[in-house]
Amino acid sequence: MQSGVVGDFAAWRAVARERLAASLPPDEVVWSDRREPSLFGAGVACGVGVLEAPGAGPGDAGGAADVPGGASGARRGAVGSPRGAVALCGGAGAAVDGARPGPRAVASERSAVDSERSAVDSEQSAVDSGGGAARGPSISRELLTLLELLACYRDPGRWDLMYRLTWRTVHENRALLQNDADVDVRRARLWSKAVSQDVHKMHAFVRFHETAGDDGAPCYVAWFEPSHEILRYAVPFFEKRFGNMRWMIATPDGAAVWSGSRTEYVESPGRSAVPRDDSTHELWRAYYRNICNIARVNPRMMQREMPQRYWRHLPEATEIHSILRDNPRVLHETLRAEASAAAENLRTPRAVAKTLDEIAPAADSPQTCQRCTLWRRATQAVLGEGPKGARVMLVGEQPGDEEDLRGRAFVGPAGQVLDDALRQAGVARGGVFVTNSVKHFKWEPRGKRRLHAKPNQQEIRACNSWLQREISEVAPRVIVAMGATALRAVTGLTLTIDAARHSDLRAANGALVVATYHPSAILRAPDERKEHLMTSLVQDLARAERLSVPAPGRLS
Repeated sequence: MQSGVVGDFAAWRAVARERLAASLPPDEVVWSDRREPSLFGAGVACGVGVLEAPGAGPGDAGGAADVPGGASGARRGAVGSPRGAVALCGGAGAAVDGARPGPRAVASERSAVDSERSAVDSEQSAVDSGGGAARGPSISRELLTLLELLACYRDPGRWDLMYRLTWRTVHENRALLQNDADVDVRRARLWSKAVSQDVHKMHAFVRFHETAGDDGAPCYVAWFEPSHEILRYAVPFFEKRFGNMRWMIATPDGAAVWSGSRTEYVESPGRSAVPRDDSTHELWRAYYRNICNIARVNPRMMQREMPQRYWRHLPEATEIHSILRDNPRVLHETLRAEASAAAENLRTPRAVAKTLDEIAPAADSPQTCQRCTLWRRATQAVLGEGPKGARVMLVGEQPGDEEDLRGRAFVGPAGQVLDDALRQAGVARGGVFVTNSVKHFKWEPRGKRRLHAKPNQQEIRACNSWLQREISEVAPRVIVAMGATALRAVTGLTLTIDAARHSDLRAANGALVVATYHPSAILRAPDERKEHLMTSLVQDLARAERLSVPAPGRLS
């Protein structure tokens, strides 16, 4: 059994070349990462530039002397290999006497791959003219590109998958990648797609901060937290885009430093090395204010294309609230629905803005809460929304599927029932504060659907401090507890809704509590009972509105 200890694509390539030349099948090779401590805590691959490849010395086929274009590195691809194939041999990233790299490596491994690709035509010409002898296994450009992406995927099984794909392509089926039903090919496609998406997000969401270099000249630094080990793969984009600047992009896996002519890779300096704020932030905000088409703002699409975990690194994210708040006329024209609902729609952007403004979470926020396990499967925490001085607060159980995706409370089917009940009761939704007892969506899979699952007492208790904070900040005169879960979270009492509707209840802060049925109960009720439950909900909402109005002569 042969072992291969690698940390990056260049090191894997050097070891894989030897294993393929020795005709070792995948089940006789064991791959593992060479790891070092990282900011993630679990260790990251230490491959920066050249890495050790076990058994590869300066005189071996994997030696650094075997460089494309060099005197000893002339390409002599396999006789009869198809045009466009790339020999899996040589490269500037090969091992040098088994030595570990120092803290800095002076060239991007991608340049070696580019050299391989540029040598393909000359290699094929040499083969066609009979000037070269069979050298070793060759692979297609498509497979080479796929292997590069797989090497970035943050999973220790990537090296096994890469070698297995290469072995099977070379020894079993040259058209293996065309078989999308193959288990290895399907997994490789999924992994490479995840890496490509991660690279795209890095290109889009890196934000540089201006600082002074050692010589006093301006330098620019950025911090980014990718899901995969993509730093080296993504850096060429920044070399071309910002070639006239001196910059550093730091990640938990390491940092890339561009001097103006080449990139060096160093150990990560950590998040603290990047300034929290500087003059460039205001430039970003001004740019966003001027290019944002307020008439086409779609919060749901915005969160899908710009996931919330990136928001805390984007200075322009702070502008979303003010843009939505200061342009109600434009938003109203875009979001207008039926004429009868126009006045209420005008208030909606303020609620949307409040939710979006809080998506970039503070350290002490429901968005970062892990007091129970619901955060693991939820898309995001769904915060309450509405005016801070609202006299009436509506409290439900937990977000539903639609609320979890959009990040807003009561915007799904139950929200439509609630909106209808509020209209019948003569209560404007824009004037009440709407929230839930539990801030994350608890669900069970049913085929492709996510079905609501009732939160347990531990989960309700874990979220209760966030609910109490909302009650304290809004200070409502009346709290409408919709459903038994909300009733228990607000009052601590275990009562049926039928009994609680006729009881005099108060919350811990002294606010009056009106118990009523949850809108989702109306959706699930049989037809003969729906009308009764809806009538009760409308009556209870109207009663809460009356109770919230201060009596004559009393302060509100």
